Amino acid sequence: MIAKIIEIINETKEIRSFRLQATMNYSPGQWMYVRLDENLKHHFTISSSPTESFLQFTTKYREVSDYKRALWQKRVGDSLEINGPFGNFVLDEKDPDPHLFIAGGIGITPFRSMIKYAVDKYLSLSITLLYSVKNKKEAAFIDLPFTHIIESESEGRLDKEKIEKYCPDWKERTWWVCGPPAMVEAVMAFAPPERVKSEEFTGY
Repeated sequence: MIAKIIEIINETKEIRSFRLQATMNYSPGQWMYVRLDENLKHHFTISSSPTESFLQFTTKYREVSDYKRALWQKRVGDSLEINGPFGNFVLDEKDPDPHLFIAGGIGITPFRSMIKYAVDKYLSLSITLLYSVKNKKEAAFIDLPFTHIIESESEGRLDKEKIEKYCPDWKERTWWVCGPPAMVEAVMAFAPPERVKSEEFTGY
């Protein structure tokens, strides 16, 4: 499917959201492929909500990535090829269990989709989001509801004590963990395994 870029948003110094004019039936948390040419293809979580009129993906720049350098050259009006949706890391609006979302870095993207969807649909879901970043200047979607930001630069890495502090009822919640593999692995070391859904972000 061909999609046209209708807006490019600088979320932080190194993170951009690309809003596309495209029609895709997807659930909050799913992902898609974005192809720039026959040699440059990458998968991205859809950071928009199905309630919004555009399709959006959000990513962080990496100088060593041929793909990211080419993507950063794209402008409003340019076209991309997209394919999707895929993935099972999906919010079930009929699930009554309270949720604990844990995001590291660019792993915030599926939770932006899920929270926007929950707010727009007036879902009666209990959500707490713990968002671990180096500092707030590197945090995308900093104004999301239900969010506690943990700045590792000043507070240290996200650990069990911080989770207990910001989410005292963590034992009763379903855990959703998304971020770099090292962060996911660290959280999984003390998370209740029967209550965890996880997704790693590799390659950025």
